[in-house]
Amino acid sequence: MPAMKRWIGLVAAWAGLLGSAAAQTDGIFADFTTSMGDFTVRLDYERAPRAVASFVGLATGEGSWADPQGNVWQGRKFYDGSIFHRVLNSVTTNGSVQTNGIAIQGGGFLWRSVATNGVTTTNFSNAGYYMPEAATNGLMHSNGVISMANSGPNTDGSQFFVTATNYPAWNGNYTVFGHVVTGMNVVTSIALVAVQGEYNRPVEDVYLHAVAIRRVGEDAEHFNIASQGVPVVESGPMRHYAAGTNQILEFEIASQTEMTFRESTNLQVWENVEWGLYDGPTYLWTTVVSRAVLGDAYFFHLSRIRYPTPITSPASVRSRTFTFWWNTIPEQKYEAAFASDWWLQGTCSVTVGTNAPMTRSVFIGDSWYRNPYSARLIFQDGFGKEYNYSLWFNPGQATNRFLGQWKWITNNVAFAISGVFAVQ
Repeated sequence: MPAMKRWIGLVAAWAGLLGSAAAQTDGIFADFTTSMGDFTVRLDYERAPRAVASFVGLATGEGSWADPQGNVWQGRKFYDGSIFHRVLNSVTTNGSVQTNGIAIQGGGFLWRSVATNGVTTTNFSNAGYYMPEAATNGLMHSNGVISMANSGPNTDGSQFFVTATNYPAWNGNYTVFGHVVTGMNVVTSIALVAVQGEYNRPVEDVYLHAVAIRRVGEDAEHFNIASQGVPVVESGPMRHYAAGTNQILEFEIASQTEMTFRESTNLQVWENVEWGLYDGPTYLWTTVVSRAVLGDAYFFHLSRIRYPTPITSPASVRSRTFTFWWNTIPEQKYEAAFASDWWLQGTCSVTVGTNAPMTRSVFIGDSWYRNPYSARLIFQDGFGKEYNYSLWFNPGQATNRFLGQWKWITNNVAFAISGVFAVQ
């Protein structure tokens, strides 16, 4: 009997080991084929579900996307045939230079390239939409992770970077959504290529020929990319019809959308009208146009981005009060109240530590750049300073983070600031 028990125990132990081995090979994997070799990333769909869903949708063509001209693409793989358009060989942080290859960046749609004095400058766009980030999901920027590149807070989209070393300075600012499991030597090699220009474009293009997605295991198979809050890019509902000598044009202005209306006389040259973000109630927009003005042939196209996660950024700063708590020693509290009219001055107050508040005016001429879940605010005040705030607007949170800088109006030397803010 003791021998039989030992044999049964060994069988159970082997079963446990086999189960453990199987679990380690389960997951969603992205196989990268590049002009310098191949590498594979395991995507962390449990801790970064929205980022993974967006990446998988763009890689497979299951997700939709829009190019800078407003064309809607469905079923076309976004990443295949792109390049790693930025390579960070070195980074300087607080005066310390790190030069052993930092990260490689790709996932952009090439839409404009200009060669000046032998240096190629290229603009790369995203897939047409922005998403809230998950920069505090517990995943760190260690060697060999894949993370969402962005153009500011809560602007995750299609672009990504893969680290070639540990770089903790990026923790909390970018969404890590996986890690390299094979081919790390390829990532390291790409991170050491020669670069040119201000934006670190490789001297010789490094191509991302293809990204293939593999799902291994039941959980991975059941991960639904359509239910993770990824924005949906689509052609908008629209119709036009004749009414005597006029043409009636109707289309739906839907809540939680961003729209682009396009018109053309020849299907070759299009004129774009950006309708921007809209978070009001859905309604039917109607206009009447003379058929004589339109001519014999005229074409219309409406594309829109539907945001499943409600848009959180305010449409403007008018009649709003922002309270900023700076991470300084002593802590500084800055309140800015913007007038109801852009042409009227607002007010501001600054409280440093336990000192009494000091009040001044907020000058006219503020700038507000809105994204679905973030914004950038620039203004000047009676203290002689200019402020440039990048603001998070996370769903369901009354207080959010900010990054930014301030400088004297008469001086271009900028000082970095960060902290939290609230808006009323």
